Amino acid sequence: MTKKSLHKKKNNSKNVHKEFTPLERYKTLIAARNFHYDNFNKWLSYFYIAIGTLFIGFCTLKTSDKSSSFELEIIMILILGYIISLLWFLSCKGYYYWNINFIMLVNDCEKKCLKLKKEERVYSVFANKETENKYFSPINGANISTSKVAILFSFIITISWGILLLKEFMKFIDDRCLSIVLHILGVILIPIITLSFSYISQLFLQSKIDHFPDLKLDQTERD
Repeated sequence: MTKKSLHKKKNNSKNVHKEFTPLERYKTLIAARNFHYDNFNKWLSYFYIAIGTLFIGFCTLKTSDKSSSFELEIIMILILGYIISLLWFLSCKGYYYWNINFIMLVNDCEKKCLKLKKEERVYSVFANKETENKYFSPINGANISTSKVAILFSFIITISWGILLLKEFMKFIDDRCLSIVLHILGVILIPIITLSFSYISQLFLQSKIDHFPDLKLDQTERD
């Protein structure tokens, strides 16, 4: 092998193992964050369509003149509505978890890799925290997390399906007092059951991240 080919091979080997520059790392993190955001929005449309279709089906059967003939179908729709809404709720929680991860990595890159001053940063700087931060005004904005609102909304929809399902089962109980007591217990227990499912989901829906290094970054860390 000639000296020229050896030199070329050595250069190629260096290129293969070339590390990211701080700017390349920064751009890659932002691209990964944006890809995650776009992908999540695509998946959300499936949940919206499924939940909307089920609700229309439920209303159609429930208001039908022969609704008593569709009791099993109505219960099946309500069960599916609860399950799909629960998965939607879990997806919103999962998105928020990963989104915070990417934002923290971008912030850390701006500070430690790019060595940007506070006022030069993009993702960890604010123009004016008080501007438009008016909670009581009907025509102004406020510091409210849209992601947290989405999680709360999906949680409320999930509970609503659960309450509708409970109400459907209550038709088979003739004792009025017992029915009222079970209704009250159900309204209290359904949110707890839903959160319990959320907790249990970590056993089989958790992303495999054990092999990822944990930087232990603090979201509230100051310079």
